[in-house]
Amino acid sequence: MSGFSLGNPSAAREKRSSLPVRLRERIILHQVHPVKLVVDWVTGFAATWLFWEKEIVLALLVGLLPSVIVSTYMISKTDLSRFRETPLGRYFLSPRTRPNDQVRLAGLVIMWGGAWANSIPVAAAGLAVILLAWGKGLIVKEKGDAPRGS
Repeated sequence: MSGFSLGNPSAAREKRSSLPVRLRERIILHQVHPVKLVVDWVTGFAATWLFWEKEIVLALLVGLLPSVIVSTYMISKTDLSRFRETPLGRYFLSPRTRPNDQVRLAGLVIMWGGAWANSIPVAAAGLAVILLAWGKGLIVKEKGDAPRGS
């Protein structure tokens, strides 16, 4: 029975907080790391420009490879537990934000498709989808949520 505490909730909370971040959480939390955010945004826009110039192979390499490498490294080697309690970490861990991964990806595909077609309105629409997906939980009040500022 070592490590088992019946009557000391603070000891249980302390033990829980020292547990390593589970893989599912690591996959979610790496997305809010500043390095990951910078890599995704910079390479996303660089790839958009390359799609505009019809450099499809280079655009895909620039747009995908750095993000995959950074994600793999961060998920396997980086301590992400400190991001659990940040506002962005809590936002991403919230169940209501999880489906937005696919929406953000769809926005990226629209943006890149618009760039390939040399259409500023379509590329801008893709960017708008990405930004709205990022901000959905900050803008749209979910059923049962307390009003902001309460």
